[in-house]
Amino acid sequence: MYTRWPENVDVDDVILDAAERCFTDAGVASTTIEEVAAAANVSRITVYRRIGNRDQLVLLVLLRVTDRFLSTLRPRLMAESTLAEALLLLVRSTARAVRREDLSLLFASTERGAIGVPIPGVVAPMTDRFGGIVAMLADQFPAQLSDDIRPAEAGEWLVRVIVSLATFERMDKPNEADTDRWIQTFVLPAFLADRARAGRNLRVTRS
Repeated sequence: MYTRWPENVDVDDVILDAAERCFTDAGVASTTIEEVAAAANVSRITVYRRIGNRDQLVLLVLLRVTDRFLSTLRPRLMAESTLAEALLLLVRSTARAVRREDLSLLFASTERGAIGVPIPGVVAPMTDRFGGIVAMLADQFPAQLSDDIRPAEAGEWLVRVIVSLATFERMDKPNEADTDRWIQTFVLPAFLADRARAGRNLRVTRS
């Protein structure tokens, strides 16, 4: 018998909670819809009706985990002294979280068997989330974001950079300091206004 949840319980959340536990315990690639349904004590049909297919289930869990991660990171970003420092922290911390299990459901490279290939439907919502972070930082650090940068475009670029850092292995096996230098040299100049770019003196923070 399946659980008859009271009206004040969001069954979607129950299913997503169960899916997140299953993904954590067994991995995304090894988890089936049937296993998620069993863990949520609902029918397989209920999962399909309320959430959708397996790709949609993975996507919703990923976005949920991402939102949770960004909500904890946001105060640290706002506490930085410059836009450059905040962006460095954002890219470094998120790439590290993707490499760990925190966000690894991730752009699901292991799921697809190909490095850096995102799961279907993930690009637009992830772009919106990171574009929102850029817009927030632009307000926090006036005149430091280049006039040529639109937050939505910046969000997509950041997602691409983070996926690359998290999934592409460089031959020279860089340490964290090397990665910071790479971000400072090849990523930050594209975002910073001329004055901020010329005057930046990055205080490297640790994530």
